[in-house]
Amino acid sequence: MTDRPLAPGATLLVDLDGVVADQLPRLCTHLRETYDHDVPPSAIDSWTYAVPDADGHIGDVIGELMADPDRAEWYFGGMEPTPGVADALGALRSDYRIEIATHRIPETHDVSKAWLDDHDIPHDAFHDEVPADKGAVPGDALIDDYHGNVANALDAGKTGVLMRQPYSDPTACDGAHVVDSWADVRNLLEL
Repeated sequence: MTDRPLAPGATLLVDLDGVVADQLPRLCTHLRETYDHDVPPSAIDSWTYAVPDADGHIGDVIGELMADPDRAEWYFGGMEPTPGVADALGALRSDYRIEIATHRIPETHDVSKAWLDDHDIPHDAFHDEVPADKGAVPGDALIDDYHGNVANALDAGKTGVLMRQPYSDPTACDGAHVVDSWADVRNLLEL
């Protein structure tokens, strides 16, 4: 058996978009319907991805979706769970505390919490306030899809797990465990 990076009882901070929720298909639907921009999820390879006819890049488009209550419910409430997430978090929860730490704006938290319940995603807590630096959130490890958040966690002395996405840059968070799926997370963390 390999050495595990965390001891039993550790707190796992888990991001939502790109980690628990599969955000890119829903985002691509929005781009097609709103901006007549047909792009596959794999083409969104950075948060500065330019969207023709939008005022800004992909991060700005997501910000606009969050700011509009009707669109936020459509966007966040309509995402599918990342394959294997419910089983993985259920299995990991027997050894770790699972806390959701997302940069979604507080106005969307009711939709986010309802989505977690609707999809039977096991967790012990939901952080209502998450600073820009996720490394400052109390916990022992962070599972996130954004390399900047994982780098902040590593800088804070936490274990960092980067869930690879087309926009993730593993070279920007040296020392992180890079995974491609929830099966990989289980292989890394199960005791």
